[in-house]
Amino acid sequence: MAIPFSRSVRSINHDRFLPNLIAISLICLTLVLWMVWFFAGELSIYSSSSDYETRSDGMLLVKFAPASLAQLRPGQQARLFLSPQESNASEPIRAEVMNVPSQADQPVEVYLFTSGVDIRGQKGIVKVLIGKTSPAQLVWNSIRN
Repeated sequence: MAIPFSRSVRSINHDRFLPNLIAISLICLTLVLWMVWFFAGELSIYSSSSDYETRSDGMLLVKFAPASLAQLRPGQQARLFLSPQESNASEPIRAEVMNVPSQADQPVEVYLFTSGVDIRGQKGIVKVLIGKTSPAQLVWNSIRN
């Protein structure tokens, strides 16, 4: 059955667009914020290894994969994350890459900035910050390769 013209015009006149306008505005704001993050946000890229030894002077000798060894340079920031079972320390230990060998079979020297934390015999992971990139650049690099 057809609706009379006067009823349809009255319903159009009483229709409120404010809830729809607010919803569309929130969706647009969310998309704009996501786009800003996608192109301007920073993601950290790490090279990690769990194969390390502690020297008597507190330095770490860390063996990295040959592919990631080419991206390591002296002065790069590093972190030592100890296993929760091995240590009560919840915070990572700050460190810095000191020496990168020319041959892949030799370990990288990493200096630990610790104050009285004995890490000898404890297991963990050493992560070295090798760069920062945006999500858009990361997607672009994966498409190109």
